[in-house]
Amino acid sequence: MNSQVTLREMGDPLVVSLMPNELPAGDALMLRRWTASMIDQLLESIEASQPELARWLAWADPMPTRTAELEVVANAEQAFAEDRDYPYFLIERASGDLVGCAGLHPKTGGVVEIGYWVRSDRTRRGYATSAAGALCRAAFTYLPAAEKVIIRMDQGNAASASIPPKLGFSLEGDEALRDTLTTGHTGKGWIWSTPRTSDPAG
Repeated sequence: MNSQVTLREMGDPLVVSLMPNELPAGDALMLRRWTASMIDQLLESIEASQPELARWLAWADPMPTRTAELEVVANAEQAFAEDRDYPYFLIERASGDLVGCAGLHPKTGGVVEIGYWVRSDRTRRGYATSAAGALCRAAFTYLPAAEKVIIRMDQGNAASASIPPKLGFSLEGDEALRDTLTTGHTGKGWIWSTPRTSDPAG
């Protein structure tokens, strides 16, 4: 594991990780590592988006409690520090608002998965595409073991499925027999991928 040096950002103790604490994501967004200091903004963003999130993400139904979400954030902070998982908040530059979340999730065999969601009142602004592009570049820049980046989604989620081709990802194939955990799930998914040898995000 990489050497860890105590830092402070926004009043929270952080440690040096393979991934930076912040990543630029175009002119409109900044990606910022999860910290408990932003729990109120996170809960507000989830609550504003809960009906839509609950269609695709089981953790959003019912609306998470503050206590439960604080535990999630604490676990995420530890995972980031230990280079096991890399969750980021989407911060809108113009307003400073937390407008969603995205992350890099290392798997076995050099595969890294990108996940994302955007607050319902900030959709159709290209935020998810910008965040996913920034994370793809970061995976190949900062994670030496990353050989392929993938994005997965239920086939019913047309909005999410529109993002990978914009970034140059190729449709790797169908993912059959997915768990149907929410009202939007169809039980079928898609897997999009791009290898280290290309630069899909520009």
